[in-house]
Order: sequence, then structure tokens, then C-alpha cells
Amino acid sequence: MAKIDLKPVSGLPIAYENDEIVTKDISYKEKKVVTIDSIRSQLLNKELDCPDIFYTKYKVLDQNNIYRDKGVKINIYTMNPNLAGIEFVKTKVTRCKNYPRIVEILFGAAIVLLQRYKSPKDNVTYRVSCKRGQKVIVPSGYAMVIVNTRQNNPLIFAEYLSINARCRVVLDDNSGIAYYVIRKNAKQEVVRNPNYKIVNEPKRIDMEKFVQSCGITLKTPVIKQVIRKYEKFDWLFKENSISF
Repeated sequence: MAKIDLKPVSGLPIAYENDEIVTKDISYKEKKVVTIDSIRSQLLNKELDCPDIFYTKYKVLDQNNIYRDKGVKINIYTMNPNLAGIEFVKTKVTRCKNYPRIVEILFGAAIVLLQRYKSPKDNVTYRVSCKRGQKVIVPSGYAMVIVNTRQNNPLIFAEYLSINARCRVVLDDNSGIAYYVIRKNAKQEVVRNPNYKIVNEPKRIDMEKFVQSCGITLKTPVIKQVIRKYEKFDWLFKENSISF
């Protein structure tokens, strides 16, 4: 695949080439490759041995401490198209207990599943379909998984959160979130995780409307808005600040 310039959509001086994020002007603290063995506990079929690599996470990007000084942490994820059996490749399920997050799709398309599960009678799952340039806000306390639903294109997305936020991998004991996204008869389907005996059906949400209600402009890269209109993003740096 030819080099993909991600600056127009991300506002960051980065590109994607040879399955990697490349840049001359920005640094990151760590590059973490997530393999099938590390995500196996959250797969529909745990006996699989491929694909070996699910995704790569570039942790804490910065440019001369510009973003750190604003209190913003930026992570970039890249995920090649693939199937793990019948299941589309995905991220591990993560949850920030106290702080919200913003996800911005930089290339490709995805299904984002957001879940808050307290009990069989008190649970909700949201399903968000999104493509290049679209933003998703994840309130604190929601578990999130992101799925690459394209079979020909990589998925590249950015995650923005407070430097005080601590996101943890969760739901290993439940084999992941309450639903899996699979390919069946050449079509996409969302099927229930059998470890959840009682769970509500996924809901759809007008994410663009919610994003705008939080002061985010739809067509401008998130980081440009944070830098230029910092006061509009006070909710990103406060605990338990927003909810659906």
C-alpha cells in the first residue's frame, strides 16, 4: 500500500507506510504489538493460531511537550484487515473508570462497541459505526472495543484522554464484551457472547449529535480543537463529567 498521509485528518505530522506509523517531528513513548496470545482470552474462538498480530499501539505521542503541557495524552492504533476465524479483528476491551475518552478514526472504518454492565437487569451496549474523520466520545466507566470491519483496508485511529486517566484491560473473565462482530455468509453480524446469559440488545446512538453537544466540531481534527479552543474541552479533564 502507498504511503498514507494522516496529517489532514489527524492534525498530527504522521503518516502510515509499510504497516507502521512514520514521522520525523513527533515522538512516542512505546510501540506495543498486540498478538493473538495476548488477546486470546477475549476471542470467540480461543483455539485459533492466526492472525499472529491483531494491532499495534503507539503510546503517548508528543511534539516538544505541546500535548503534555495541555494535559492531553494521545495514543495511535493501527490494525490490518483480517479475520480471527469468523470474527473480525479487534482491540482488547479497555475501560477508563473515571475519565472520558475521544476516539477519532483516521483511516478505514470501524464498529465501536461501548458497554456498561452492572447486572443482568442494569446494562447497556451501544453500537457505533464510524469511518474516516468521525469521532466517538466514550464516557467514563464504559468498556470499549473497536473492530476493523473492512476486509481490504487497515484501520487507524487516535485516542485522546487526560494524562491523569488510567485505562485498563477488562472483561478477560467474560471473554470480552457482551457482543462479537462476525462475518457470516459474506455479511456482517453482531452476535451475543455466550458468557452473558442475560444482556440487552445493542442500541444505536446518534454519536455525531452527542459529539457536537460536547463542543466538538465534526470536520476539524480533535487535537487542533483542543489546542485552539482548550476551554471547550474542560470535560475531558474532569472525572465522571459526561454521560449519554
